[in-house]
Amino acid sequence: MARAPLGAEHAGSPTQWLLSTPRATLVARGGDRLSAPIGPGQFAALAGAAESALRAGPAGAVVVGAIPFDETTTRAHLLLTRVERRAHQPGRRPHAVAMALQEADRPPWPPAATAGPPLPRVEDPPPAAYLSAVRDALAEIRGGTVTKVVLARTLHVSLPEGRSYRELASALVSSLARREPTAHLFSVTVSRPHPDAAGAVLVGATPETLLRRSGDLLTVTPLAGSIARDPDPAVDRARATSLLRSAKDRDEHRHVVDALQRLLAPLCRTLDIPAAPRLHATSRLWHLSTPIRARLRRPAPSSLALACVLHPTPAVCGTPTRRAAALVRAVEPVPRRYFSGLVGWMDQSGDGHWVIALRCGEADPRGLRLYAGAGIVRGSLPDAELAETGTKLATMLGALDDAHGAAPAPPSPADPLPATSPTGAPR
Repeated sequence: MARAPLGAEHAGSPTQWLLSTPRATLVARGGDRLSAPIGPGQFAALAGAAESALRAGPAGAVVVGAIPFDETTTRAHLLLTRVERRAHQPGRRPHAVAMALQEADRPPWPPAATAGPPLPRVEDPPPAAYLSAVRDALAEIRGGTVTKVVLARTLHVSLPEGRSYRELASALVSSLARREPTAHLFSVTVSRPHPDAAGAVLVGATPETLLRRSGDLLTVTPLAGSIARDPDPAVDRARATSLLRSAKDRDEHRHVVDALQRLLAPLCRTLDIPAAPRLHATSRLWHLSTPIRARLRRPAPSSLALACVLHPTPAVCGTPTRRAAALVRAVEPVPRRYFSGLVGWMDQSGDGHWVIALRCGEADPRGLRLYAGAGIVRGSLPDAELAETGTKLATMLGALDDAHGAAPAPPSPADPLPATSPTGAPR
């Protein structure tokens, strides 16, 4: 593959990729595209291509990008490039993100002087159809086809006339930097959603890191099982306690941890998995979390190779994986594309950080499509799963309200219980 110098596309190029943790914001502009054919084996082929490109690349080269949920329907978007890292204190992240966007070629979305009329929204599937899909999934679980399946729904929001979707993406990530202080923020230019469309922008604020590799140290932090938070601290504490005690949610979480243990055991010298999950807080939800630490066998697989082995986990797909993925393809009316896929980076040593693309949306000239999913297991209640997706959609809808000039959302509840801290910021 012929390549221009890695810096050639950087000056004056738009921000192609941004990943921000509470302590550092990473930005890449331009680079060389890496690709593999859509279909079974795409992810493994991409990991190999990325490793080869990094070995042949100049010192300081990094691979960044986004990997879709389903390798058989959507092409991954990876770049061989250089990354600019901006360290900052957690409270300074909104400024760092704003500066990164200001230096790109996306002008800011002009704030509205007053709240505008609600933007047209279409739910796909509609609530009644989603409830029916959950009931069908429960029938599959009772029949033994799957033990868990994650079902997503989407909300498509039309853009106001004359507004740019790229400007909207910038406004959304800026709002999320203010609203979601503990989340991993991302903004990635990805492949076209339609043959006649320009490149889309994937933007979101995920609570979940799939993995981070540093030398032979691997950390994996799955989330599964959740409950909505409440502004009243006493009610919020009670909800957190009920989540820890919920047999249904602990069972949902166990499916994820058991699957990760099976996949990781052959690759690791040591594997430390806590016996019980702990709580992880976001602005709107409590999650069950199990921080896994492992020492990899030598030679250690690269972070992207490991990510492709684990993805998609039961936290975003279900188990057994192939059956759950087939059910997702059959039931969900809108392809997920990059929702519940991966966003991250890998350096020339194979170290890297990959997060799961949750609490996100994809902006393109046709509008903004938001995504949310819920894990269905034995004991799931359709109405509760629908409500959970609504709570998850609210993260992006709140940011959209900021951009559209709507009245600000009420403040997020304070954390009444200790929550696990996010995975460490990239170096």
